[in-house]
Amino acid sequence: MYKFLVLLVSIFLVAFPKGGIKMGETPITFGYVLLLVYALFSFFYSLAEGGGKFYLKEGRQYVLLCCLPFQLYSIFILLLSVNTVSFGYTLSFILSLIIIPFIFLFIFNRFLDGDRFQEVFIPVFKNCIRFVSIFGVILFFYKIVTGKDFEIPFLTVNSDDVGTIGTKYNMRGSISKLVSTYNNGNIYGISLLILLPLYFEREKYFLFKSVLILSLILTLSRTVWAGLVLYLLIYFFTKINNLKGWIIIISSLLFIAIAGPLLLNFMHVDIDFVFDKKLGGRLSSFDVFNNLTLFGSLVYSGISEIVYTSILGTFGIFGFILFMLYLFSPVVIYYFKVKQINPVNKSTAFWGLAIYWFLCLSDGAMLLIPVMAFYWFLAAYIFSLEQKEYQPDSA
Repeated sequence: MYKFLVLLVSIFLVAFPKGGIKMGETPITFGYVLLLVYALFSFFYSLAEGGGKFYLKEGRQYVLLCCLPFQLYSIFILLLSVNTVSFGYTLSFILSLIIIPFIFLFIFNRFLDGDRFQEVFIPVFKNCIRFVSIFGVILFFYKIVTGKDFEIPFLTVNSDDVGTIGTKYNMRGSISKLVSTYNNGNIYGISLLILLPLYFEREKYFLFKSVLILSLILTLSRTVWAGLVLYLLIYFFTKINNLKGWIIIISSLLFIAIAGPLLLNFMHVDIDFVFDKKLGGRLSSFDVFNNLTLFGSLVYSGISEIVYTSILGTFGIFGFILFMLYLFSPVVIYYFKVKQINPVNKSTAFWGLAIYWFLCLSDGAMLLIPVMAFYWFLAAYIFSLEQKEYQPDSA
């Protein structure tokens, strides 16, 4: 039962995150439903195994405590906004920023730290990433050749969203972004960038790594491109310790230098597209700095693309400080509580969280499935490597 649930949750969160149905305007995805079922199973199992007490690793305990102030403050804002915000926005906020962190940091403690989880999760995780990147590249060129989107209702696309991929901000002129099974190029890119450092540690084959990088480039998203460049810089400074590492970096740089101009020409744009002064229509988000207040508007209306300005506008300077504590705490606590105590731990998977901080400067997709599930999974998972020497796979 345990292995079956891990397998199903991993597949429907990573490989088919948009599969599901809708209730009104609210998507009900199989991945999130299975995640909640697995959480319920884990809760009672852990309670029984612990004799009525929960096992909670110290590092995750500190992260939970750091999350709590922003979560409590945001609940207060939601209560004030109950008559002005849609049910879908409210549910998405509660699920993404309150329930999901609690599930991964608290309920899944006993399971994430077990060798059995590693044995089941890592192979399916690698194969799911391989699948979505290869499938995405194939669909990208399939759309160019046929002019049609390939969709499997209930699996690669929500049953109510069939035929609507072209309306989800995926078009670059006459060319569609690579979306794979994520229905949106930005969501695909953001989600995979969070997992990229962990995947690169676990994936041994250069070919699969190359396909993933290609798929991220073909999202045609400036946000994703910037995140990919940041990761390559991180990789350069943390992983260049052997010949294969150098081969990956040099190959990536050569590919970007050659393919970059060709890709821009293919999109019928020039270099100004990459350095868009209007930030893709997001400049108005910075108007919040003209009217900064301590507690913000106190009216929740969702979280926009530029996450930090959106938080400032709704929650004010006070709420923004609490939010930064909420978002940054996993890496800060991991570094000072784990890396300093156990310097032999060589994992760099935590960089996926830092990359997401950077993406939030442009498009964090914070309330969109499955972004926060990936973020808080990784935030909890990095503490699983604390007590044993980590030997990363070869580059």
